[in-house]
Amino acid sequence: MKNTINRILNYVLYLCMTSMLGTGLLLAFRLVPGSMGGRGLTLWGYDRHQWGDLHSWMSYGFVLLLLVHLGLHWKWLVKIASQSHSWRLWAGLSLGLLPILLLVLYPLGS
Repeated sequence: MKNTINRILNYVLYLCMTSMLGTGLLLAFRLVPGSMGGRGLTLWGYDRHQWGDLHSWMSYGFVLLLLVHLGLHWKWLVKIASQSHSWRLWAGLSLGLLPILLLVLYPLGS
């Protein structure tokens, strides 16, 4: 049962990742900012802002599923990371969270 859940989760993570990549490339190269004033160009009836919303929601779903994936494999992560030094696990997690905290907490300029 756990193997089936893991396979389904990995497949959905893959679909989210490829969807994020596709929508990101679409926004970067096909529906570029300022193209016809940000309005007018569409793909399948969606404009740049609607594709951006879809891209954002795919990203939120990906992060949520990634956290579930890490939770399911936490024992393995701890075992592998702490085979010689447990600080490696915490250093890796801290280093991964640092850019997120900087981007979220850094004051905005005008």
